[in-house]
Amino acid sequence: MENRPAHGVLYGGAPPQGITQDPLIINVCLSGNVTAKDVNPSVPRSADEIVDDAAEVIGAGASMLHVHAYDRSGQPAWQPERFAPVFEGIRASFPDVVLVATTSGRTHGDFAKRSAVLDLDGGAKPDMASLTLGSLNFPAQASVSEPDMIQGLAARMRERGILPELEVFGLGMLNYAFYLQRRGFLPEDCYVNLMLGSLGSIPGRLLDLANLVREIPRNWTWSAAGIGRYQLPVNCAALAMGGNVRVGLEDNPYLDYDRRIPARNGDLVRRIVRISRELGRTVADPSQTRVRLRIGDGDNWAATQVRVRAMTADDLPRVLEILSRWNMAPIRPSAAIPDPERDGLVLPNTVVAELKGRVVGVASYLILDDDRAETASLAVDPEVRGCGIGVHLQTTRLDRLKALGIKHVRTETDREEVVHWYVRKFGYRMTGRNPKKHPFGRPDRDHWTVLEVDLA
Repeated sequence: MENRPAHGVLYGGAPPQGITQDPLIINVCLSGNVTAKDVNPSVPRSADEIVDDAAEVIGAGASMLHVHAYDRSGQPAWQPERFAPVFEGIRASFPDVVLVATTSGRTHGDFAKRSAVLDLDGGAKPDMASLTLGSLNFPAQASVSEPDMIQGLAARMRERGILPELEVFGLGMLNYAFYLQRRGFLPEDCYVNLMLGSLGSIPGRLLDLANLVREIPRNWTWSAAGIGRYQLPVNCAALAMGGNVRVGLEDNPYLDYDRRIPARNGDLVRRIVRISRELGRTVADPSQTRVRLRIGDGDNWAATQVRVRAMTADDLPRVLEILSRWNMAPIRPSAAIPDPERDGLVLPNTVVAELKGRVVGVASYLILDDDRAETASLAVDPEVRGCGIGVHLQTTRLDRLKALGIKHVRTETDREEVVHWYVRKFGYRMTGRNPKKHPFGRPDRDHWTVLEVDLA
């Protein structure tokens, strides 16, 4: 009889995995919008204080810094010229450390102010920028981030090649991150801070952390932060669970919360480094962190971007495969169907959508006369529905028709949700119904809904 260890039934003969050996990324939030010097005199405010504090925490083991800037009175500032000397001062001695700029909405609400720091260049350009994925209440104020604001900031980061530091205060925000990624607003591999323990957000219990972590994709990098008294226990749980940590005076000004013993950022980092080493985890240096987070890797962003281009003959097998999944593939005339709904695709009048180098959608049109056209064969691979690919295809198709001088466009569909999509997003109006010539598209529909739009 074969001898098997007692745990073989559960683990296939292999012991369960212990604490990961991946180097620990320590992200330090040096100051913030709320913690003031009368609470903790060690909170850095001036550019020189922030640069000096950065040097201390980097020397202690931090590889990533979440940075706020301040005006002469010590109030949170949005102006790029307030951030520039901080970033340049840190990079002068630590060129590889990952620098994260805040785009917080707690103090400055409009897009121009929140996005201004993203326009910095050269040694002052941030590697990353915070992106809070929703609105929430803090104990004494609200942090408001509407969908348009979140998407606008994400799009600006994408344009500038700045990686978002996703800030998640609940499961709904994490779900919104997945939606943004499907729509191309986030890169393939993301970094996410899980923020627990603030009044008005997810509690600081280990169960809540576990519920968040189990939803995070394997290729993403996550850190956990506890607010106030929850900082140390949440950090320790993240260490044991294989995640990373965010520490710092922005989240917790105390080394001992119950006794209100003020901390220095360096104290908080050194404590985490000691605990990490006792658990058998090494600490990531800045160069390792840059590689892990794919800082400056354009392919990370490109992987989620849809590209619409003209269809070629080589695309035909894949296009027919997509159309077939919707029962919309062209067929040749036959005795049974002498007049098919679609008998072919005109290459010059057809565009395809690519995602990660693979064709995932198609759209075509027919020119009826100098002023009129009919759209046809809009289809997206069901595996990537909800990624905005149909919008890209339809927008490109209409732009092409406008460039040709077409003034009036007609289309037909047999899906109610698509009718509403054309009306809501592109201004179509329903003008009638046409019977189907043969089973095509939805098998349970015997007619088409006719929609029309004026391009002028």
